[in-house]
Amino acid sequence: RPVNQSPNNRRPAREKQRQRVQREEPTASSKAKGTQQEEKTRQPTPPLRKTPSTRPPELSEQVADRTTPPPASSHEMHRSEGASGGKHTYSQAEKFSYCDFINQELSGDPDLTQLPMDPNSDDLFTVIARGLILPKLINKTFPDTVDESKLAKEPKNKYQVNENHEKSLAASVTIGCRIVNIGAEDLSQGVPHLVLGVLWQIIKRSLMAQIERLDLGRLMESADENLTKVPPEQIILRWFNYHLKNAGHHRMVTNFTEDIKDAECYAVLLAQIAPDKISSSDLEGAFRETDFLKRSEIVLEWAGRLNCRKFVTANDIVEGNPKLNLAFVATLFKEYPSLGPTAEELAAKKALELESRLDDVEALLADTLVEKDQLLSELSKTKMDFDDLEKELGSLQLEFDHLKDEKEQLASEKVKLEELLDSVTSERDSLTSKVQALETEKDDLFAQLEKEIGLKLDLENEVLGLKTELSNVKLESEKTIHDLQMQLESETSLKNDYSSKLDAALAELDQTRQNAATKEEELLSKLEEEINLNASLTNELNDTKRELDETRKAAREAEQTKDDLFKLLTETVTELETSKANSKAMEEKLRAIIDQETRAKEEAQQQLQLLREEYEQAKADWDAERARLLERIRELEAELAELRNEMRMRLELAEKEKEEALATARAEMLRALSDAEAEKDIAIGKVRLLLSGNQKQGNLYKQETSLVGGLVWKKRFFVLKDNLISWYSREKDIATQKPKGVLYCDDIRTYECDVNIVKREYAFELSSGPNKVIVAAESPEDMREWMNEVRVAKKKKVGQSVVASNK
Repeated sequence: RPVNQSPNNRRPAREKQRQRVQREEPTASSKAKGTQQEEKTRQPTPPLRKTPSTRPPELSEQVADRTTPPPASSHEMHRSEGASGGKHTYSQAEKFSYCDFINQELSGDPDLTQLPMDPNSDDLFTVIARGLILPKLINKTFPDTVDESKLAKEPKNKYQVNENHEKSLAASVTIGCRIVNIGAEDLSQGVPHLVLGVLWQIIKRSLMAQIERLDLGRLMESADENLTKVPPEQIILRWFNYHLKNAGHHRMVTNFTEDIKDAECYAVLLAQIAPDKISSSDLEGAFRETDFLKRSEIVLEWAGRLNCRKFVTANDIVEGNPKLNLAFVATLFKEYPSLGPTAEELAAKKALELESRLDDVEALLADTLVEKDQLLSELSKTKMDFDDLEKELGSLQLEFDHLKDEKEQLASEKVKLEELLDSVTSERDSLTSKVQALETEKDDLFAQLEKEIGLKLDLENEVLGLKTELSNVKLESEKTIHDLQMQLESETSLKNDYSSKLDAALAELDQTRQNAATKEEELLSKLEEEINLNASLTNELNDTKRELDETRKAAREAEQTKDDLFKLLTETVTELETSKANSKAMEEKLRAIIDQETRAKEEAQQQLQLLREEYEQAKADWDAERARLLERIRELEAELAELRNEMRMRLELAEKEKEEALATARAEMLRALSDAEAEKDIAIGKVRLLLSGNQKQGNLYKQETSLVGGLVWKKRFFVLKDNLISWYSREKDIATQKPKGVLYCDDIRTYECDVNIVKREYAFELSSGPNKVIVAAESPEDMREWMNEVRVAKKKKVGQSVVASNK
């Protein structure tokens, strides 16, 4: 129908249009559910302020703040009555969002002095009824659609107002809005549901206008599809799902009601279009939130970071308002229309990221290997310390057992010594009794000895008298003999004198002889008597001599007995004193030994206690160190697991070949770890000693397996010493790092490699049983020199023998 049709002639048609709008927008009435429960927590609606000049400053600040959420009352459904008496409802949330959108888009316009409007009042209908808001809003997105020079900017009557509305309705039709049975009179009267219907179409066209200007070929579902025939809402959904797919999300959005109520897809979308402002940790935090309303608040806070917090509130998301959620997504599309890189660009970027990641992984792997070696060395050192402590504890235990045995032995010896001491004591008592008996016997012997001494003195006197008498007799005998000798001499001398007188005297002599014979007989008888007397005296003397000898013998025996008794007594006393002293010394010694053993036992117990405490402390320290090492290992494992998880999350969208390459890289990493653990710990220190005098060294290119599974040539520094060849990452690593690999030349066979197979010139293979190393030189001369040196080194056994002897 014509736009300038009279209002009186189109009232029935207008009522039909209102009913159609009501049927086309069923969600407006569905918002009425739960109204009574929400009213308990809603703030009271501020009083209606239609005059801008009477609006307080704080209200203007609230309206101007884009991130201020509407009060709970904005989610109520409001009822209005049409001119024909029909009942209509409209959403307070939609009114609030439209009002906020107009305040933001048209702020600062000098012709709109009534802005900003109060979203919580009916300012929206009052201000739109004046006729300037709608043309200004259309020209904001579609410039010069309405000739503002022909607008009545300060309308003085309702005709000028209606003229402005008619121009607005005509412009709405021009930009693609469907205006059916809505006239300027409806807008000037501010009929809520009609005003909101027209306003939604203008806002929707304003938001969707950018879609027509962009190259969105990647959103086509087929090659022959014409995007110009696809509704803008479907394009918005395709754009939404395109980003969800690129983010690797498992869900898709088919509507703006049920699919977005949990705000999960919104969170993924915002994190995908603005990764510089929304981090992965933010996204994880949003996913951990199970309350949909709180998660929606988080999403809107992110939208505020993107300057896109418009149209919707957390309740609008949870309740699934289709218009406001569509407007919100369209706002995001308007600010971030890009679809991101193409598949080729994404693949190239992923490849670069993968290479960077692989470099980081290699560096991290190298650092991890170094740290693992350090931890293993610390662990081995700790194990050695623990073994030393165990050995020391074992030796202490042995020493303790030895001390215990010695203690038991000393206890047994103590018992024996106590028994010996008892026996010595009893023997001492017996000896004491014996000594007392001996002393009594000694006293008796002394008394008897005194008697015998008296007798001895008497005998000595008698012997002395006998000796004197004997000496006198002897002197007399000697004198007699001397006299006889003198007489014989004189007679001999006289013989010569009397020889002559002999004959004369023979007679006299015979006479004399006779006389002498007579005299001799007498003398003989006397002599016999004297002899008998002398014999008796001699017998008496002999008896006396015998008695004297016996007395002497008895005296000597008594003296000997006395001496023996004195000696025995002295020896006995000496032995007793010695035994007593020895007993005291032995007792003191035993006591000293017992005290010493007691002190030694106490010291041993104290030392054992100290050793136990040291052992407990060492054990506690070892347990703490072991726990720390285990915790560090778990942290490293957790870091590796996190790194693997991160790599897995980052590389899930990569192609199957890249996933297999990553799996191969992990397997290679594990194999490299096991190989490093099995090979690098073999006689490292001795290898460095062997490498102190280099036979040949230089750079060669070694063929290795990369983390992605391919073969690459890497420059390594090789050292040949005696019969041992090893290689390092760099030359400067010889003094500070372990070799990356070691081979013994006596097991090596060298072969030149085919350049077509290894893809490199001057390459040769070092084969040692299961270990094969392919290296390449920079020139054929260098290659032949290395091969000759390896063949010569095969004859040497120094490296092998030295390392083997010190394993």
